[in-house]
Amino acid sequence: MTDHSKLVDDYNIQHLMPLVGGVVTQILIDDVPELGETCYGLRIKKDGRNYDCFIMCDPEGNGPGHLEIHKDYK
Repeated sequence: MTDHSKLVDDYNIQHLMPLVGGVVTQILIDDVPELGETCYGLRIKKDGRNYDCFIMCDPEGNGPGHLEIHKDYK
């Protein structure tokens, strides 16, 4: 396992840091009929805020490894 404290300059680590300490409260399912796809995600609650996180290929949705995060502020 990697020591993430050494990766503070890594954009991807910074993108995920707001989720640390949160609690998964719901599984999300978003059907995209025009693409014939279903996207899956998790709702994470932290400090009274909800973060809807969808598992994507990349920020644009066309390559490997990205977690899209939608913040629902108080």
